[in-house]
Amino acid sequence: MVDSVEIAVVGAGFAGLRVARDLSADGHSVVLLEAAGRVGGRAFSRESSTDPGTTVEVGGAYFHRHHHARLAAEVDRYNVETQPAAPFKVFRNKLAPGGQDSAFPIPFDEFLEAERVLYCLIRDARRIDPHAGLENQDLKDLDISAHHYLNELNPPPVTNQLLRSWIWNMMGQRVEDASALWVLQLIASHDYSVLGVLLSLDEVMASGTATLTTAMANDVADLRLGESVHSIHQQADRVDVTYGAERRLHARHVVVATPLNCMRDLRFEPPLAGPRAEVVAEGHGGRGLKLLIHVHDVPEGISCTGDGIFPTLYDYLPASDGGRILVGFTDRDSFDPTDSDAIEAAVHHYLPEAVVVGTDYHDWCADPHVRAPWVSPRIGQVTRAHKSLGEPHGRVHFAGSDVSLLFPGYIEGALETADRVRSEIRG
Repeated sequence: MVDSVEIAVVGAGFAGLRVARDLSADGHSVVLLEAAGRVGGRAFSRESSTDPGTTVEVGGAYFHRHHHARLAAEVDRYNVETQPAAPFKVFRNKLAPGGQDSAFPIPFDEFLEAERVLYCLIRDARRIDPHAGLENQDLKDLDISAHHYLNELNPPPVTNQLLRSWIWNMMGQRVEDASALWVLQLIASHDYSVLGVLLSLDEVMASGTATLTTAMANDVADLRLGESVHSIHQQADRVDVTYGAERRLHARHVVVATPLNCMRDLRFEPPLAGPRAEVVAEGHGGRGLKLLIHVHDVPEGISCTGDGIFPTLYDYLPASDGGRILVGFTDRDSFDPTDSDAIEAAVHHYLPEAVVVGTDYHDWCADPHVRAPWVSPRIGQVTRAHKSLGEPHGRVHFAGSDVSLLFPGYIEGALETADRVRSEIRG
């Protein structure tokens, strides 16, 4: 037996949940298919493995009400309690004089040169129209290694290390592999402000993102978990979707809301073409690794940057035993998260006084339902295909943070694309 619906949505992350809910509210019959056994995608809150009873986010979590208005509206719609992110009170940088703690991440004697560098970043970001697509704006001179780009700017030592650490953190790739254009795109999206990007780590959901994704899922009438989609075959008047154990759906429209690195596992008929097909086949290069490290003897509000294998290591939340849980960022190719000795050495690089209790993480690169963490394109990809990644392919529409124009890599970006797809289908 073949089910027939008006809309089939593939993927129950924030984009799939929002578009399925809202199209249902518009009066369409909708089926939401999710390969995993839970909703939320790369937003994933659960109990800490090192501090039972404490909820932690192993995926994306932070937002800022000014920049991320759609997410703020969802939080308010479902009365989800929020709280400020842990404030940074003490900064430690290995290149600062003596490596001592300070009240500001850049030493006073670098202020003038740091201002020059920030001006250059904003100047180059101003070349970007966030709505137009990076492949449509003659920006290939900026689609270069972030390492090379920073070398040309020649920042002073601590400013240079701070920028490199931030880029490694945000890109989930070493600066040698990350695209400077993607860094500038993030600045452009946050009102052409470098601080706007940094300060977007402003607010979190007190009980975890699962509180919100579960509430959204409860408003989707037909949600089917554990159902992987295999093929999407467009006919003259419908789309045939094959999923699970060779089950089929007939739909008028299909919304693909899967991560970019999972799209290459879908058989499209007719197939995707041109630069979009090339980039989908390649997949993006993000390899980010977020570690939640349970420690003792570390001051509240610590923020470390520098030349360690963790480019950033900062306070996240209190542990129930009086310790702290820190967030350490690096990339999966540079670090083995199962190596406890390496974790301890990486923490002690910045915090020699710390006692490491244990480490928690989710390996997004190994997760078969996402294949990578937040989106971070390879050098040269977004000047071939960016806006085109989200454009309709006949009756097939594309949503998700990875194909967002304004906030790629953010929950807000997923919601942004859901609104675009809803408009496409409504005509």
